[in-house]
Amino acid sequence: MMQAWTTRGPCPSAQSCRKSFMHTGSRICANYKLQLIGNSHAHLLDACPHLPRFRRIQLNGTPEVNRGAMTAEASGSDDRKVGVLFVCLGNICRSPTAEAVFRSAVERVGLAAAFDIDSCGTGGGSPDWFTEGGWSYHEGDAADSRMAVTARKRGVLITSRSRPLQPVDLTRFDYIIGMDAKNLRAIRAAADYWLVRPMGQGKVPQDYSRRISLMTSYC
Repeated sequence: MMQAWTTRGPCPSAQSCRKSFMHTGSRICANYKLQLIGNSHAHLLDACPHLPRFRRIQLNGTPEVNRGAMTAEASGSDDRKVGVLFVCLGNICRSPTAEAVFRSAVERVGLAAAFDIDSCGTGGGSPDWFTEGGWSYHEGDAADSRMAVTARKRGVLITSRSRPLQPVDLTRFDYIIGMDAKNLRAIRAAADYWLVRPMGQGKVPQDYSRRISLMTSYC
């Protein structure tokens, strides 16, 4: 059985990765901190130190999430993908770049089918973006051209269009990652508003806060 899980400590060099794989049948991926063992089926075990959840995904064909290892709000069906949402202010610079980089990373290790990845913004500066009839700056816009060029030089393609955070995102995504502390406050303010109004009924879980984290907390 092949398994992958997040590891801690210094990343080995690519050369030592190859030696380890050749001599012991195991390999440590320096770029993505995943340890692979065996040569049959693959699992991704995500033990996030910031969120109390532990997840397993089988990668022999359709990804499978072990419901017994998931939090209650994330359980539901065996083929559910792990949702990761990156959030900034206008969704034209930071969060679309984080989305594209993360998507590129999981594609390189063959895990793209296991994830639901997206990005969004918190109104772009519009104060009523999360209310009934509210609107958001930049909605529908492509990523900032300077950010897109900079990412492309590093082999990362940004294709997303700006959109605001929506009530259903609080259920759809397991990890809602704010780029800065102000983004986190905006996410919570919107979620609290939706939680007691019809527009958020059945879409915003009571314990939504456990899904929210700060980007730099993973550094």
